[in-house]
Amino acid sequence: MKIIVKNVIGKSEYTFEIEERDVMECFSQAAFFGHHFETCGLCKSPNIHLDGSKAKGFTFIKVICGDCNARRQMGQYKDGGFFWKAWEKYQPPVATDNTPPPEY
Repeated sequence: MKIIVKNVIGKSEYTFEIEERDVMECFSQAAFFGHHFETCGLCKSPNIHLDGSKAKGFTFIKVICGDCNARRQMGQYKDGGFFWKAWEKYQPPVATDNTPPPEY
């Protein structure tokens, strides 16, 4: 089965193409990728965007608020599938050697 999901996150439009043999898995992924983010879950600003990074062999995908810097990270179940974690206020890392933290 194949499903095409179109979604808007912030001001960007995305098209996700999902192809799975298992019908329920296909719909499960379509539901995840079809989750619509209109505003930040903390400050309600529409200034949000999708972002990704890699570190130590892991890929991190998140939605970030450009106003309050809150983040909502994507999680992955061990047995397959994805979920969105709760919105969190970003706390920059604390320097332990008197080096100022990086600016974001």
